[in-house]
Amino acid sequence: MCGIFGGSRELISPDSARLLQHRGPDQHGELDVSAPGGRPFILGQTRLSVVDKRDVPTPMQKGGAAIAFNGEVYNWLELRSELEHKGHRFETQTDTEVVLAAFLEWGVACLDRLNGMFALAIWNGGELFLARDRLGKKPLFYSYGPGGFAFGSELKVFQSLDFAEVPICQALEFYFDEHTPFRNVKSLRPGECLRYKPATNEVDVRRWWRFPEFEPSIVDENEATTQFLDLFADACKLRKLADVPVTIFLSGGIDSSLIQATLGLPVTYTVQFPEFEATINERELVLELSQRLGFEPRFVMPTRDEFLGAFSELARYIEFPVGSFSVFPLYCISQRARHDGFVVALSGEGADELFNGYYRHELLLREDAALEQEFRGPYGTLCRRYFGAPVERFCRMASRQGLAGVPDLLDFFTPLWSDRETLAQNLSRIEATVFLQPLLVMADRLSMGNSIEVRNPFLDYRIVEFSTRLADSLKFRDGQGKWLLRHALYRLVGDVGVTRRRVKHGLPAPVNQWLFKTGAFDRKDWNHVLLGECLKQLALTHGTRH
Repeated sequence: MCGIFGGSRELISPDSARLLQHRGPDQHGELDVSAPGGRPFILGQTRLSVVDKRDVPTPMQKGGAAIAFNGEVYNWLELRSELEHKGHRFETQTDTEVVLAAFLEWGVACLDRLNGMFALAIWNGGELFLARDRLGKKPLFYSYGPGGFAFGSELKVFQSLDFAEVPICQALEFYFDEHTPFRNVKSLRPGECLRYKPATNEVDVRRWWRFPEFEPSIVDENEATTQFLDLFADACKLRKLADVPVTIFLSGGIDSSLIQATLGLPVTYTVQFPEFEATINERELVLELSQRLGFEPRFVMPTRDEFLGAFSELARYIEFPVGSFSVFPLYCISQRARHDGFVVALSGEGADELFNGYYRHELLLREDAALEQEFRGPYGTLCRRYFGAPVERFCRMASRQGLAGVPDLLDFFTPLWSDRETLAQNLSRIEATVFLQPLLVMADRLSMGNSIEVRNPFLDYRIVEFSTRLADSLKFRDGQGKWLLRHALYRLVGDVGVTRRRVKHGLPAPVNQWLFKTGAFDRKDWNHVLLGECLKQLALTHGTRH
């Protein structure tokens, strides 16, 4: 895992390597490349050594090309073998060198072969090529205008930032796709690639990956469970491979428990807030699972004083609000794991999105099942007019501003909604391609702020594709989501509290209690406070204007 930056020197902070040191504390380097017309153009990287702990060329060069790479490609050994048969020779034991060779061999088509998380920049033939992984696990921002082009893993590397509100992001309370809080900086969207030609100062952005079409061919529950467990075991095994110690962020929920039941890692980390112990008791469920599987659970119990002391650092790492109370707990659990010597942690992001696991999904799908007979009856037109179309009910649920916020969400989500797909399928696709993004921002920033790499088995593209082949009834059944995952976990560990748990609360921190003396889970005030501190920290970084 690393931090990358580069482009026209006047657009990038001269301190970029230092500003991204938390992402790559083990090595850093810059490379001056020859841009057509003689304009100064750089490629830079900081490196966290996870695979091949020796010092390696950073950025790496091969065949007249150079790469700055952030992420992990888990099938790099397989690709390396294939490339060696084609005549390529390698000097390091890194996925970075393999990715560069793959690009030289197959061009942009190499991205389809990569199983992993990545944001990369390749300089080749006087052009810059950028790409981001399928679901956006690794960040990549860019700035483009008459003055040239620049890119970076985080906003703090850009020399100038011009603040501007984004209405749809205000409505959703998080940033996603190309949107950032700054009008002069965009995010490369998940599954996108970009070419920049310095000679003409032209940019071409294209999609290289889209969420798969739903083709629900798997209907048998035993077949589905067996296929899932085989595939998931391989996804977990690949993400366990590292030349550094590996742990897991374990909650009392289905997703991370499935990872632990599959891998049996010796040490786990769990956050438990004393304020929530009576209602959200992760500790009790994790202790029961540890007795069943035989591992050492370590608990992190953050306090209000620790939150106030870390607030400025949280804002410096996260850079913009993500509409979640989980910023602080993710920071604390990453900090503790790194302090104990771990450099890689596995985590369960993606399962709820792909397998209809959120309570909001259950609410909508239970309602849909109850209304199905009414919609088909003699008063179906009246019922549809009264209850609204599925996308309307979804927007009412998703609105953070009540009914007043629904029209704006309808304008945005209606073009994304597919009448060819069921409600469950629409929910999975929209959650995975929109609502998952801020969670991945959070996981990346707060872990990398502590120089620890988080890996997500559920985001293996093969798991994503598998989820689209499942019948809806294998995801949502008996009024509850993630049916298949519960069934798979039961097959591995039997009857325990985690498999019986009806409601999962996520990973909230009692921020509203600490700051605003309320137990409500409304995020609006928290978002405002965090945004203000984020802007302050960016300004302090290197005199950014807002």
